[in-house]
Amino acid sequence: MGLAAETVNLGRVFRNRGSVVQALENVNLRIETGQIYGLLGPNGAGKTTLVKILTTLLLPTTGEAYVYGYNVAKEASKIRPLINLVSGADTPGYGLITVRENLWFYSMLYGLDKETARERINRLIEEVGLKDVENELLRNLSTGYRQRMNLARGLVNEPSVLFLDEPTIGLDAVSARKIRKLIKDWVKGDSGRTVILTSHYMAEVEEMCARVAVLNKGRVVAEGTPAELRSLVAGKTVAVMEVWLPTDADRVLDMLEAAYKTHDPATNIYRIRVVVNNWDETANIVEHITSRGGKVLSLVKAMPSFEDVYVKLVGGGEVVSEFEA
Repeated sequence: MGLAAETVNLGRVFRNRGSVVQALENVNLRIETGQIYGLLGPNGAGKTTLVKILTTLLLPTTGEAYVYGYNVAKEASKIRPLINLVSGADTPGYGLITVRENLWFYSMLYGLDKETARERINRLIEEVGLKDVENELLRNLSTGYRQRMNLARGLVNEPSVLFLDEPTIGLDAVSARKIRKLIKDWVKGDSGRTVILTSHYMAEVEEMCARVAVLNKGRVVAEGTPAELRSLVAGKTVAVMEVWLPTDADRVLDMLEAAYKTHDPATNIYRIRVVVNNWDETANIVEHITSRGGKVLSLVKAMPSFEDVYVKLVGGGEVVSEFEA
């Protein structure tokens, strides 16, 4: 099918008042046409910088990047008609005009003739599920409908590559599921369509993406199918713990920095998820917590999830290694 996007030893440095930040370093990716490709990583990992380079909004400092074979630095004018960018955090248009009027406005910006624009807008309104609100002012729409409007705006120029930056952020489960289905159906509708998706929702990435690249501190630390990445925790066990911790919990949790944690401030109870090589190693974790004034309320065994893979890759390694003498 060919490549929708490619980077070769790509790097980007930001300089500000004498400080230097290496946002990307030696990034090498080959993204094939006709798939949903995921970009994962913590805040500051370089995902947004990479997307800005591929969408011609930012020039690389070193290396090269291509979209459909066109160089982002030298052939931006050939790339821009082929792409679109949708961010779930963005306002999808102008609140004082209707959904249909917003889509008409954007179709004119893309240079569509009136007949083509009218046909395309009618189709998108039906496909994305905006028929009931097409004549509503954008400012009156719910978050779910705004996200649909955002997606329709991104499709109005019929891009070959659609960049989606957290498209389901802030949505309830039902609305998020509808958005995911719309995206998957759009890619399946034409083998020449590609989506490059950034998300912090592990289940969303695993469900949607054919391949995933995990970035951390500007570098690609892993790349492959979700199944291939899952193999990184194959044969391991997850300890899921509910723990009460004293007010200086940060000190107690220092050695659990790679664990996934949630906290109920009303009760000071933490839910901790730790990948271990074998179940016996949980004794070291329990001893660490109780010796510092904490109480283990529950401890159960679970299978590793895709989220555990992500934590292993960007969270500093396996927790058990920090308890070894």
